[in-house]
Amino acid sequence: MIEAEDTCGGAIGAGFSAYSLNPKPVDPALWKQAMKKVRLQSILFTELESLMQAANLGGGTEAAITEARRRIRHQLTQLNEEQQAFFAALVEEDQSQPAELILRSQVKSKLYSFLTPNDWSAVGQAATDAIQDQWSEFIQPSKIA
Repeated sequence: MIEAEDTCGGAIGAGFSAYSLNPKPVDPALWKQAMKKVRLQSILFTELESLMQAANLGGGTEAAITEARRRIRHQLTQLNEEQQAFFAALVEEDQSQPAELILRSQVKSKLYSFLTPNDWSAVGQAATDAIQDQWSEFIQPSKIA
């Protein structure tokens, strides 16, 4: 571990509170809330990736996914009551693992309405820009020769 710290120039601490950069105890309620947020993003990003793959954006897929994730994170900071209730129930359903994930089957349609038309336009533009950059790099004279 010491060798790894020297190599990366960082302070790993390896979980020892005496070496931690933040030795304060973690509030269990805040930790639980953070884990729910992480789980929600995981669910949304999994469905998002499925949507983007279905769109068949080719070389622009990764850029579209990255932009959509950024916009989803932003939208999650300004949820209305209905969205809060749905997403809270979605995470709860996911954690309880019922036989049929009823809310999970609705996530793709929720994503369509969750992001605004401007958000979707920016996602499409990110894909277009990535494809254009890839094409410009491909047609450089030094690449063809």
